[in-house]
Amino acid sequence: MIDRCPAFRDLSVEARRTLARCCSLVEFAAEERVVPVTETLARILIIIEGRAKLVGLAEGGVERILYVYHPGDVIGSRILVQESTESPFEVVAMGRVLAATFPRRQFMAAAREHPDVFTSVTRLLLQRLDHLSRWMLAAMSSDATMRLAKLLLDFAVDHEAPPGTFVSLKYPLTHETMAQMIGASRPHTTTLLRDLEGRGLVRRLRPRGLLVSPAGLMGLLGEAAAGPTRRTG
Repeated sequence: MIDRCPAFRDLSVEARRTLARCCSLVEFAAEERVVPVTETLARILIIIEGRAKLVGLAEGGVERILYVYHPGDVIGSRILVQESTESPFEVVAMGRVLAATFPRRQFMAAAREHPDVFTSVTRLLLQRLDHLSRWMLAAMSSDATMRLAKLLLDFAVDHEAPPGTFVSLKYPLTHETMAQMIGASRPHTTTLLRDLEGRGLVRRLRPRGLLVSPAGLMGLLGEAAAGPTRRTG
């Protein structure tokens, strides 16, 4: 189980054995709260299979998805760097989620015994911060089409696909989920998808599902970065 966690693949055998002694497996069903908003978090979870969403409430009580945890992501990392474990957000499973869980005290003891454990987790956190920084820059755009393009590119299974190639998404995003993540209404998001389809950047599958052109989406985002774009939402 430890070997299936990307954060720990490069650790020494001794470090992995130490973690294994304090690790257990936990499973969550779709829409189950991985971290309820009212819970005082006392453990660290690393997703092995499935995806979970970090959500908060926007004005008017509307749920807003702030981040999607993928396999290998760490949940509860804030308890590694600060004593306060309270958060105004919660984490909800987007489907079946399998995760490795470590009680905070035992995990910190393992990290003190094997400093490379903390280094590995810190590397993951830095990667997430980089991802969030790039996502926030896209989210600041006044053009909802650019925000949607960035979201679809993030979820593409292969960012390096050659021009003209369409790939599937890592997770089947609904129009409602996309709307929550880009801060637009569901009808407007549907309109934006049709616009991207008209540009030849998205193909819709029947009855549900999307194929996207990574090269095309990157080209669109590059054009937006190079000059002003029209406001669409």
